[in-house]
Amino acid sequence: MKTNFTKSLYVAAIFSASTLGAFAQKERANVGIGTTQPHESAVLDIKSSNQGLLIPRMSLQQRNAIQNPANGLMVYQTDLLSGFYFFDGKDWKPLTSATENYSVAADPNDWTKAGNLGTNPLNDFLGTIDNQPLVMRVANIQGGYIGVAATSKTFLGMHAGKTGTGIQNSGFGFQSLSSLTTGASNTGVGSGSLMSTTSGNSNTAVGRNALGLNQGGSSNVAIGQGSQYNNISGAGNLSLGTNSLYEGTAANGNIGLGTQSLFKTQGTNNIALGTNAGYSNVSGTLNLFLGYNAGYNETGSNKLYIANSTTANPLIKGEFDNKNLKINLGATKSTTVGFLAVGNFDAAFAMPTGNPYRLIVQDGIITEKVKVALKGTADWADYVFEPSYQLMPLEKVESFVKENKHLPNVPSAEDMSKNGLDVSQTSAKLMEKIEELTLYMIEMNKEIKALKAENANLKKVVEQK
Repeated sequence: MKTNFTKSLYVAAIFSASTLGAFAQKERANVGIGTTQPHESAVLDIKSSNQGLLIPRMSLQQRNAIQNPANGLMVYQTDLLSGFYFFDGKDWKPLTSATENYSVAADPNDWTKAGNLGTNPLNDFLGTIDNQPLVMRVANIQGGYIGVAATSKTFLGMHAGKTGTGIQNSGFGFQSLSSLTTGASNTGVGSGSLMSTTSGNSNTAVGRNALGLNQGGSSNVAIGQGSQYNNISGAGNLSLGTNSLYEGTAANGNIGLGTQSLFKTQGTNNIALGTNAGYSNVSGTLNLFLGYNAGYNETGSNKLYIANSTTANPLIKGEFDNKNLKINLGATKSTTVGFLAVGNFDAAFAMPTGNPYRLIVQDGIITEKVKVALKGTADWADYVFEPSYQLMPLEKVESFVKENKHLPNVPSAEDMSKNGLDVSQTSAKLMEKIEELTLYMIEMNKEIKALKAENANLKKVVEQK
């Protein structure tokens, strides 16, 4: 036992001597490792040219399991987002460089460029909790804005949206809704959509520069690049298609569906469906254009066009104010109010002079029955049987026929060709001639009977002699 105790003392003495050779301790209790002159500001000064300091290494789970960590406690995390972490008295924080503008945290309360694990959407989010809007910037220029519930404004895109009193506005795209002041309930999607709107309300613009110059116009819907681009103050317009309703500055209540439909309109309550439909109409109102290029050159109001070209004589053309409808019309024109024309009329077709008729049909009508109504009894030929009627003597009839080549009071072939055949009038004239012929035959029958009686008397006289 004595020998072993002596050996132990000897070993302890050697260790103490070697330790004093490697450590230097000053009056202020500074300790140096690898140096005999530790810095006076350091409790521990370690120096080495080929070795480092190795602090405790552990996993995220092990780090989080440390009980009551002291402020400033440091570890090296080996898994997930590995690196040095220190405890700041509340949370474990990563050590980052001064040039980094993000946190490479493994703590689920922080966000990383590489993504996070173990997040809970109920608790983990990007945003604010102090009733302030969330603002995003690119090159220190606002590129995103999500407002609080009181304003409900949402903007995404460089220069999209503008601070103002208007509420419930949403703009997505470069400069979308970038001029807003008091306008509310507007939605812009696309670069430059609603970019000039200041006080307009309830507008919806989808597409580059849709409703681009709108300022105070409201309740417009524009879908397509340049759709309603120049609409400054118009309201209640609906356009779908590139550059539809493009030039209208104060147009109201129009509907244009198709590329460049109602392109120039400044009017109201027009409807155009089809590419270039109603293209040139500027001030017209209450027009309806259906089809490709339908009503392209029409400048009036209350017109109906159904066509697939720029022709002024479409398949179907109507006038709402005059209640006229023309089908496959060709070149014919009519001033009659309230009529229907069906056919391909041209110079070869003899349109009645004055055209007072309500229905005009080329090439005939096939039907089982035709009933012509008369306005009154005076339009029928029974007047021939009135005592006051003057029956033309047959000699005069013969003379008239020789001279005119038709019966008296009956239209000539030339008149028929020029003005057409009026079924009602012609039927009455034919009946007039039939009744006149009947009267002639009655008179002739009387004369024949008288002649027969006279002849019989003459025979008796001859026989008696």
